[in-house]
Amino acid sequence: MIFICYNGFKVIAMVLKVEQLTKYYGKFKGINNVSFEVEKGKILGFIGPNGAGKSTTIRTILGLLKATSGHVELLDEVVDVENISTVLRHVGYMSSESQFYDNMKVRDIIKLSLELHDVKQTEYQQHLVKTFDVPIHKKFSELSFGNRKKVSIVCALQHQPKLLILDEPTNGLDPLMQILFFKEIKALNEQFKTTILLSSHHLKEIENYCDDFMFIRNGELISKAQINQLLHNTFIKVHINEKVTLPNDENIKIQSQSDIKTTLLYRGEMHALLKLLITLNVKDIEILKPDLEELFLTLYEVEGVK
Repeated sequence: MIFICYNGFKVIAMVLKVEQLTKYYGKFKGINNVSFEVEKGKILGFIGPNGAGKSTTIRTILGLLKATSGHVELLDEVVDVENISTVLRHVGYMSSESQFYDNMKVRDIIKLSLELHDVKQTEYQQHLVKTFDVPIHKKFSELSFGNRKKVSIVCALQHQPKLLILDEPTNGLDPLMQILFFKEIKALNEQFKTTILLSSHHLKEIENYCDDFMFIRNGELISKAQINQLLHNTFIKVHINEKVTLPNDENIKIQSQSDIKTTLLYRGEMHALLKLLITLNVKDIEILKPDLEELFLTLYEVEGVK
């Protein structure tokens, strides 16, 4: 754990620290040796396909699942059964599926959530209810999926947590609500230095709102070294402003082609690509680094990346 001290006061610099976290379901691996850190005030994106281990990681961090091995530090506390309730008062969590007591009215669910975080009703709570148009007088069982997600948003944000953990938070929200949601979490991040772990399948969300990101595949994180190698050395996007005939090469993957344009992905050395383009007598090209979505797809196609 890293600290910075000013005038005798201890300031937490690393809000979340996960070390060699492993979870097995009997003989089946959920996650294996997952380690990462999130600094105070940062937004970390968490990417991976269904079944990769994102939700297992999050639920184990929160103590909803018991780790097979490894440990978690939240807000300068090594989390265990004795202190987890106290630590989680400062954490906001929004799961991919909104589940509350069906027969409770929404206003009572929101009130109970605040009480569990040892916070009284706030103006910010009222702001969230109004912003997201939450039907507080209905029973939870009467709500649509989208309105259930709105209840989750209020419960996760209303106590202005130090750490906010979001697991596929925008699924079920219409585009306007998605915009409002990210406006609120950015405001928390900027005004209160709320640290955020954001798990999402929507890669544009990760690109637009996160300071950094990590990939998980088959229950294991893909190292930054592997990502950087793919991103900077072996994965290039090329726009050729004409139709060309390309050789049969495993390093070349055509994304799209028309009579006036060819777009391809290239894995290999730059000098080999330039030599190929010269032999094709190409006159107008644009070479780009991949966006996050293309990198994501490549990571799950390249053999040997685990």
